[in-house]
Amino acid sequence: MLSYARSLCTAVTLLLTGLTLAACIVSTDHTEPTAEQALPRLLAVLKDPNPELRRTAAQALGKIARPKAVPALVEALRDPDAGVRRHAAWALGMTGPDALGHDRSPIAALLFDADPGVREAAATALGQTGDTQVGIELLYERLLEPDVSSDTKRLVAAALGGMEARSAVVLLTRLLQDSDPLVRRWAVAALGELADQQAVGPLSALLTNDPDPGVRIEAAFWLGKFGGATVESALTAALTDSDENVRRLAAAALQESGGGGER
Repeated sequence: MLSYARSLCTAVTLLLTGLTLAACIVSTDHTEPTAEQALPRLLAVLKDPNPELRRTAAQALGKIARPKAVPALVEALRDPDAGVRRHAAWALGMTGPDALGHDRSPIAALLFDADPGVREAAATALGQTGDTQVGIELLYERLLEPDVSSDTKRLVAAALGGMEARSAVVLLTRLLQDSDPLVRRWAVAALGELADQQAVGPLSALLTNDPDPGVRIEAAFWLGKFGGATVESALTAALTDSDENVRRLAAAALQESGGGGER
């Protein structure tokens, strides 16, 4: 096991540079190692009994972003320490989609983690790693479970929008019916990011019928990105909305979509 002095040196060095851990622990020439030289030492520290060292090792692995670290980082997603899980998810997102292959389910599972920081990191990582059906199917299955938190639903929507996962339109459309207006707003934004014509009908209906003005504002904004007769009809109707901001966004969206709404 590392001595206290070496452990402290390791943690400080990792946080400052993300690369010089190997020099701090095992090198005597004090020269900064390359990423390839540091990689095996970082992987070893990822299994250290000290959770602070595991966290900083995961963070450093994200900075050097080497595919060889992926198996160890995936394993770290199950670490008992929330900070390690959070940094491991972030590191996998930084490594990129090619290294991860097609199975995003280990990261997707963290959207249901007990720790909000872990959930946030998982959503960001999924957005960085691209559209995979395996991850989407897991999210769909888990969202159908009882007592899923609004925060998780919001982050699922954010992840799917970031993934540009067109196959997730059905799942996101389901979230448009959620009782929490914040979840509905994030689902609207994700559908807007996907820019799939299947979303035009549900978003138009939301603009007309949703009781929350924030949701209607979000729907008006994104509908302006689509265009077409259905969009123009919904936006024109929204020019008489009871909320001033909805009317303003609808007018701007009509202009953007080519409908030329009046102010």
